[in-house]
Amino acid sequence: MAEATVTLPGAHNYEFKTERLFFRPLRFDDVESIFALKSDPQVFYWAEPFRHKSQAEEWIGARLESNGYLSFCIEELPKTQNSEACEEKPGMIGMVGGTILPEIGYMLRPSFWGRGYATEAVRGFIKFYWDTFPEGHPSIANHDERMYLKAVTGPPEEAPQARASIAVLKKCGFDYWKDEGREDSFQPEEKIMLPVWRRWGPGYGP
Repeated sequence: MAEATVTLPGAHNYEFKTERLFFRPLRFDDVESIFALKSDPQVFYWAEPFRHKSQAEEWIGARLESNGYLSFCIEELPKTQNSEACEEKPGMIGMVGGTILPEIGYMLRPSFWGRGYATEAVRGFIKFYWDTFPEGHPSIANHDERMYLKAVTGPPEEAPQARASIAVLKKCGFDYWKDEGREDSFQPEEKIMLPVWRRWGPGYGP
């Protein structure tokens, strides 16, 4: 695991691996991959998908300039490539990590669903996070919020992706916490109530 050298508030150079996956920092040259993820309505089912690559550029810039951002691009390790004869590697297959800590999230390209990668990525990030920041990330001003990680999913009754995300979170030790109002990107003037899931850090909890 590399030691962080921060040039922008949300930039880092941490890297880590799990059994099948490699995790690296987000970069400005990830525009194509981010656009492919966030323009796919299967992936971005709970919000308005991106329509222009400039949105991906703005999204990356905003994350790298955010003090509470700690996310990773996900790549397959070579031994997990589907075909040894395939010369072209899949590159970035998704993302996992903190958007505005302590909130975390993940997304994967649909062609990599159903392999257990989401659970492996979330578990890997959780271990990395608490091993690296045992007292919580320093960007979190509220001391009580440093004790846990949380995640928000879409309403489970509205999309199978939401139900799958909830199953991943439960496998990773998250429990339902509360419903929380969020801006509805399809109708910005409206609020939508979404379930929030929480996982206490080691040694913390009620």
